[in-house]
Amino acid sequence: MKRTTFALLSMMAASGSVLAVENWQGLYTDLRAGAGFNPGDNGELEFRRADGSDNRAAIDSAFGDNFNGEFNAGSLLGAAIGYKFQQDRWVYGAEFSLSSADLSQNQSAFSATPATYVERREIDLLTHVSFNIGYASELPILPFFRLGASYGDVDYSWQGNSGAFRGDNGKDDRNIGYHVGIGVEVKLNGPLSLTFEYQYVDLGDADFSTNFSGEQDLLGQNNGAFNAFGNAASGGTNAQGSDDDFDFQTVGAALRYRF
Repeated sequence: MKRTTFALLSMMAASGSVLAVENWQGLYTDLRAGAGFNPGDNGELEFRRADGSDNRAAIDSAFGDNFNGEFNAGSLLGAAIGYKFQQDRWVYGAEFSLSSADLSQNQSAFSATPATYVERREIDLLTHVSFNIGYASELPILPFFRLGASYGDVDYSWQGNSGAFRGDNGKDDRNIGYHVGIGVEVKLNGPLSLTFEYQYVDLGDADFSTNFSGEQDLLGQNNGAFNAFGNAASGGTNAQGSDDDFDFQTVGAALRYRF
């Protein structure tokens, strides 16, 4: 009995010693797809007089509580290239990714005139430079954490049917921010693997303002636009979203080829 027990223990020890830590080191490239979304606070449109005077009563009278902010979820499609360096169980890496994006955010207001005011910002290109750290085991699964810089090509637009005079819209911007995320990579047959990950992306202060003004009629009578926004000579009123940062979350998967 003792010999049998000893033999079983020896076999278990031998089989355990055969298992080695998975090797993840090397160059790789991948194709990826995902989605971006933001279920949190997306702000609303705010109107502030350019000369600093208080127009809150006029704005409240014209708009009431008809302010809204929404994020339009969309797709991300792209590719990446990177390299991993492994030291014992720790796996360090750097990665560059480029994705086309279809993500946008609206901040809007609706007046009693009636009139619609919508400021929109959207991304059609998103780039990440990431630094990753993972922990390897005997299993073909690598959990990892990533942190890095993000670049977004942000386009701005104004939509609406207001009778107020619309001035400067601001300009499109190229914003640099950061991202942080977690994920897991799973080896398939041969050099292929699948990755699944979640990221939070913040492109920083990506906002702009649109200027509105109104004029008295030919008889010198005030109208809604004049009361709410003031005239052009006073500088009018700037409409700007209350959510300055253009931030969102992403989930995605990638098919990776390891060289």
